[in-house]
Amino acid sequence: MTPRQPTEARRVQIADAALKVISEQGLGRFTTQAIAAEVGITDGTLFRHFGSKEEIVLAALDRVEERLFEGFPPADPDPLRRLEAFFRFRAALVGANPIIARLAFSDELPHAAGQAGALKVRRWKDRSLEFVQACLDEAVAAGQLPAGLPVRELAVMILGTLMALVKFGELAAGTATVDRAWVAVTRGLLG
Repeated sequence: MTPRQPTEARRVQIADAALKVISEQGLGRFTTQAIAAEVGITDGTLFRHFGSKEEIVLAALDRVEERLFEGFPPADPDPLRRLEAFFRFRAALVGANPIIARLAFSDELPHAAGQAGALKVRRWKDRSLEFVQACLDEAVAAGQLPAGLPVRELAVMILGTLMALVKFGELAAGTATVDRAWVAVTRGLLG
């Protein structure tokens, strides 16, 4: 058993444990007993901090969101440098945190949290896409990118590049892979 902790600290610990259990064992083994074992408490103690298993998953989603949007949006007056900072931050984050990588791009976590979880994840995706698209729109308006680019489609492509790096395990290869991916993205943008 772990020592007694303040409620907020314990809630964070439980949410992080839920992420780990879902990521490593899948939803089939995602139980309150597994979460409690990961934290080192009884499953009854879980429900002193959360009203239901779904609430635990929603808290886990909040933890992923905190990490995905830490320091967001990047502060740089140049929209392409802002976009690159976003790309590199996300690549580094998911490369260093396999749990986030597996969960941010899967349907498992929102499925476990029901409709509220699915909506939360949809907002992350929309927020990321809107940011990338806004950077591209601004770069086109400033003459940094050619006029007439299919900005929405390019924004999807950039986020898709990050997803592909995760899916194929390329982020584990390190910075050189991210550098090559960013070069490929910018070549695609600049023609």
